[in-house]
Amino acid sequence: TLLLKNINMKYEINHEFVSISSQTARHRIILIHGWGADADDLLPLGREIIEKTEVDFEVISLRAPSFHPTGPGRQWYGLYPHDWNGAEDEVNNLLLSLKKFDTDKIPLKKTILLGFSQGAAMAIDAGCKLDLGLVVSCSGYPHPSWNPDIKCPPMIVSHGLMDDVVPFQASKKIYEKVSSISLNFCELIEFNGYHQIDLNLIDIIKLKIKDIF
Repeated sequence: TLLLKNINMKYEINHEFVSISSQTARHRIILIHGWGADADDLLPLGREIIEKTEVDFEVISLRAPSFHPTGPGRQWYGLYPHDWNGAEDEVNNLLLSLKKFDTDKIPLKKTILLGFSQGAAMAIDAGCKLDLGLVVSCSGYPHPSWNPDIKCPPMIVSHGLMDDVVPFQASKKIYEKVSSISLNFCELIEFNGYHQIDLNLIDIIKLKIKDIF
């Protein structure tokens, strides 16, 4: 059952979300949607990860706080022009929310944080400051002030070579920055595609889950 809940009811944080809930889950996936989408956008991906990995995941897909300026979706911060101060504020808000998910039942170490596009930028910025099991960046880019350190969690960076929205070089920069400093693995996945999520991504995540969980 998919439920739209106010996060304050369950985790006392400041984001709304949609979820695939499980009373028995000992692992969690937190999804962060892209610019102009909404919380339900990545839920099918979350459901597919559950089915293909056969891991009992709770899935939480967070909703960006602001309305998109020209459409029905949402945004984490303004992009045209780029509001980098707003981005920093939202990363801090996201950090506060993510820390609330660190429970005895499902610690952050048993959590995958996955973002797409603007959501990927948010995921790597906040995720690199936390002790997560895995961070997955899909078609993302780094914020100007983002600097990972040696404690950065394991990371998968995936990007289409023909992306005409966010250039592939943005993810290459993420990969180079993380792999040069982090003690954990960082894997760059190139695929023949545009601004999209790689069809093989779930199989790649499935292989990594065996190592990290």
